[in-house]
Parts: sequence; structure tokens; C-alpha cells
Amino acid sequence: MGTNRRSLSLMLAAAALVWGTAADAAGVKVAPYGVTKDGQAVNAYTLVNDKGASATILDYGGAIAEIRVPDRQGLLGNVVMSFADLAAWETVGHANANVGRYANRIRKGFTLDGVQYPLQQNAQGVTLHGGQPPYTTRVWKAEPIRESMGAMLTLTLDSPDGDQGFPGNLKIRATYRFTNDNALRLGFEAVSDKPTVVNLTNHLYFNLNGDSTTPVYDHDLQVMADRVQAKDADNLPTGELLAVTGTPFDLTKPTVLSTRVAAAHDTSPPPQGGQPPPTPDGMVRSYDHAFAIMPGYNRLDRVAARLHDPASGRVLELSTSQTSIQVFTPGARNGVMSEVGKPFARGPAVALETQHLPDSPNHADFPSTVLRPGQTYRQTTVFAFRTDR
Repeated sequence: MGTNRRSLSLMLAAAALVWGTAADAAGVKVAPYGVTKDGQAVNAYTLVNDKGASATILDYGGAIAEIRVPDRQGLLGNVVMSFADLAAWETVGHANANVGRYANRIRKGFTLDGVQYPLQQNAQGVTLHGGQPPYTTRVWKAEPIRESMGAMLTLTLDSPDGDQGFPGNLKIRATYRFTNDNALRLGFEAVSDKPTVVNLTNHLYFNLNGDSTTPVYDHDLQVMADRVQAKDADNLPTGELLAVTGTPFDLTKPTVLSTRVAAAHDTSPPPQGGQPPPTPDGMVRSYDHAFAIMPGYNRLDRVAARLHDPASGRVLELSTSQTSIQVFTPGARNGVMSEVGKPFARGPAVALETQHLPDSPNHADFPSTVLRPGQTYRQTTVFAFRTDR
């Protein structure tokens, strides 16, 4: 029903025979990707740098479908979790896509300038990733650009007043730059005609092995965060920030995920209706937590997180202007196939979502997420790829 990732890869490979050298091929390549269930055409935009590495972005949700960068042997591989076709992307929620109007969680709405906005709440009174319809399932307007530093794509979305229960007509611009030094630079800008709250991110999942059908638990992760947001029995943020020292959340030094994530050693699901076994001391069942970046590390000239795959030698260095990183290690991806036509392994990727702290509108001591008319919301995250060679 639409062009899948393997077909798209074949199209791009065939085109490369015509384009010639990597330097000649640099730019933005466009290919049809299929049609959504409601009849909207979707395109894939591949940003190619002068070394032949590339990033592919869909205008469907702004999803990052591929980032192809070299391993220590120089072989290109896709380092983000990806899916077989558009039908699969329509079933996987927020994966690799732009999340808004407010990423992560807000509990029981929020009050701004004396007005209460209840938003769309689930049974626990929580709004997740903005609500319905999510930005991740909308087709954004695309504008590809070739520039000297690499290739660029701009996606825009208009979110009307009252959309998902939020006030203000919000105009959003997401800019993707894939540079000649193998870095994807993702920037968001937004303006509103009414006071509102904004927290945008991309829910990007990584597996640096180049094949997300293998587990990510052998990767080592470092996050420059000395506090993590506490959660209650319903897995909801309390607003309290706890020191990570001496806990499984201390990732301030490179840490192999399998040494902290109990799910890496538990491949059998719990009995139907039962509970998973107790989490061993020093472990967590999985990560799904907001890590507060240390002061001075939420800037683009500092590395806030580093992910390394010892098998391939690939390294991701993440820099951001945001105040926190949501680290999420999902379980199995059942019912969908990967872009290589295989099922996903347990723990296929780790999400690193740069954003404001969850529920910030309800905590005066957190950095403000209020956007007023005449102001511009801006934030940037850089995903820089290299190897350990």
C-alpha cells in the first residue's frame, strides 16, 4: 500500500548511480512514501551530506525514519528504530516523531493567568504528549533546502486555538539540518497569538548497532544529570527532583544498560493478569524518567548525553538547549515489522527525548514553559555521530 523502507532504499541506491559521487549526490532527495488511512499523501525527504551519510525525514509527523552513518569500519547503517511502511508508522504512536503541543505529561490540566485549562485527561487525570489528535500523526508542510553546510528541511504546522485543549493559534517550525560532519541538528520555533504553554520534542529512538532488530542493552549510556524526577505508584511525575547518587539512575559515567535495566535479563512476560518479578537491588524494570540536566550542560557546546555501541563502534553525542532528557527503554515492539522486514528484539532501542521537565506548568520552581504573544519559543538539539576508532 505505499512505498516501504526497503523500496525507498532501493530507489535511493539506484538514484545514486545517476547522481555520481557522494559530493555530487549531496542535497535533499524526495520520494513518495505512501498514503495515510485518511487519504493524505506522505513524502520522504532524505538529507545527504558530502560524505554520503544521510537522514530521512517523513512529513508524516516529522518522523525521522533513518539516520545512516558509518561504523568504525566505515560501513553505513541506520541508527534509529524504523518501520516497514507507512501503515506501520500509523500504528506505533509517537515513535521518532515531533511531539506537542506539550511533550510528556501534564497532571489535571493547568492554570494560566487565572484561567483553568483542563486539557484531555486519561483515567489518572493526565495529558500525555499533548492529547488528540497528536502532532505525530499530522502531515506537516515541507520545504527542502540545499545549503553549503549540508542539507536542510523545514517542516511547519499550524495548531489552531483550542487544539488539544490548549489556548492560542500556534505556528510551529521544525528545522532539520544534516551537516557534513554527520550531525543532525533539530531546531523548533513557535509563536502564539495568546498566552499558552509549549514543550516540543522529537520522540527519537536509537540503536547504534545499525539494526534495531537486535537489543540495545549492550550499549553504554552517559547522561550529565545529577537529579531525576520522582514518580508515584501510577508512574506519574510528582514534581520532586531526587539526587541520582547511589541509585540506578546515576548515569553520570558511561553505564552499560544491561547492568541497570532488569528487563534486559527478563525475556519472559509475566503471567496473564500477574505482576512482573521484583526488581533486583540496583536495577530498574526499565527507564521512563526525566533526567534534569546539570547546570551548564544544557547548551550546544557541551555534551549532555553520550551513547556508545561497543560492537559497531558508533558514538552519539547529544547537545541541547533544553533542561531535561527523558530516557525511555521500551520492551518488545509486537505486531509491527522493522524496515529490514524482521521483528524487533526485546529492548530494540533507547529513546532520548530533550524537553522541559514533565508537568512544568504546575510547578512554579521549574523553568517556565509559558509562551506569550510577541515572544518566540526556540530550542535546539544536536545529534552528532562519530566512532570510537
